[in-house]
Amino acid sequence: MVTRLTLLTPRTPGAVAILQLHGDSVRSALEQLTGQADWFAGRLRRSRFAGIDEGLAVLLPGASDTAQLMPHGGPRVVQRLIEHLVDPLGVTYDPAPDPRKLYPEAGSEIEADMLDAIARAASPAAIDLLAEQPRRWRDLLAAPQQAAAQRPALQQRSAVLDQLIHPPTVVVIGPANAGKSTLTNRLMGRSVSIVADRPGTTRDWVGGLVELAGQSGAGLAVRWLDTPGLRDSSDPIEQRAIALAKRVISDATVVVALRDPGQAWPDRAELPRQPDLWVVNKIDKTEEDLGGATGSSADDPLRISAMHGTGVGALEDRVIHLLGLSDLEATCWAFSPRLRAWCERKDDLQGYVD
Repeated sequence: MVTRLTLLTPRTPGAVAILQLHGDSVRSALEQLTGQADWFAGRLRRSRFAGIDEGLAVLLPGASDTAQLMPHGGPRVVQRLIEHLVDPLGVTYDPAPDPRKLYPEAGSEIEADMLDAIARAASPAAIDLLAEQPRRWRDLLAAPQQAAAQRPALQQRSAVLDQLIHPPTVVVIGPANAGKSTLTNRLMGRSVSIVADRPGTTRDWVGGLVELAGQSGAGLAVRWLDTPGLRDSSDPIEQRAIALAKRVISDATVVVALRDPGQAWPDRAELPRQPDLWVVNKIDKTEEDLGGATGSSADDPLRISAMHGTGVGALEDRVIHLLGLSDLEATCWAFSPRLRAWCERKDDLQGYVD
């Protein structure tokens, strides 16, 4: 029997990743990878993984042919471990395993798909909603005619809810020295952007996963990107960075325009698309009347202080609203291939929820 490898956690950066090995040669693979012998089921061991990383490994109790490796969750660490297990150790990597094989404890196919979706979901807000799906789909399908009438609405809403699994992209744009990097660092909880009181400090777009909580504590993960200041520049390196930033802006789910009270908004004619949210930063440094606070237009900007955190929660709420995820009411969600096929009238879900 071939020993197979699957990645149980998302490929996004995290504290810990989980790789699962399954097959008759699992013990041999563990010994070669860690240099440790005498693997007993249920015994969690601290191990070195072929000089690549240090983490935990366990032969699962009740399944002597299945083991899990728990290295650090950096994408490069995970990639190197997968490569080493495949060659030279001869393990077969399965990037898209059957959820029923991954989760044999599941009572139905929809429960296995639900567990798989939870493992891949980037947003904490997805967990409770996904856990409710097997029961909600059983209730829905108990009334076939009513269920059929809901197909279009379910398909539309599910496309929005899929953002809980695959993070949408939020890009912040604006003139140099508007405080974009300060805002990004505050949301990240760490310094990913260089902050200095001079224009052009950020020379390329940077960012990462941010969990937006807002005032409701939603727990929504987004890819937050900080772009270089959009301005005229004779520096060829900065020109190239601005050109790349415009590509990122074109592909963004939400674009946030940011300026400070003494600056003008970005020239709309120079933008590849119009902003979705307008924000004035550094309100702690001005007494200027900036109008309302909805952020829906350049004439009605949201007001914040990225340095002190004032208004940042309201900004998060507005982004969550623009993504259509303000209200995560309990509803059916076509989160799996078979459920999506049902919405498209290509599957009757026979035996799927039972």
